[in-house]
Amino acid sequence: MRAGHVAVVFGVGGIGINAVQGAAYAGARNVVAVDPLANKRDAALAFGATHVVATAEEATALVMDLTRGVGADSAILTVDLMTPEVVAAGFGIVSKGGTVVLTGLNSFDQLTVQLPGSVMTLFKKTVKGTVFGDCNPTTDIPRLLGLYQSGDLKLDELITRTYSLDEINLGYDDLLAGRNIRGVLALD
Repeated sequence: MRAGHVAVVFGVGGIGINAVQGAAYAGARNVVAVDPLANKRDAALAFGATHVVATAEEATALVMDLTRGVGADSAILTVDLMTPEVVAAGFGIVSKGGTVVLTGLNSFDQLTVQLPGSVMTLFKKTVKGTVFGDCNPTTDIPRLLGLYQSGDLKLDELITRTYSLDEINLGYDDLLAGRNIRGVLALD
């Protein structure tokens, strides 16, 4: 992510909200958050999204309008269950030379990346997977802690609800229903 880029984040859960926050901090000109749940779209605005939409179709129309038909520089796919449709939407929304980053998972035998190789080649698009944002713990964790201490990285604000151990099933229910950005289990 570079200053002035256009980024699209598909899925605004615990990972996606931080992708939104990171893109905004990096200076993205536009950060478009895509999530079907209104509470998650509202949270995305609070964490730096410039635009929020409910569907991939709305995101594509918006990004093409914002970029005069060029497309986004990057699409970060953080949905809870990666599907070929989500990957195709991310691939379709990025510009020539754009990057699609997959963080969401599916079962190991599920084919989730099914893209036209000719378009990838001719338009020099990159599709990559990542775990922990390709973090280098030695340098990145101290830097992130410094950003948190300075107030530039919101972590406390991510917590939607705290659960006690006897509320763990409620926590899972809330997670599956999309009620939380980040639920925390507190062991007293």
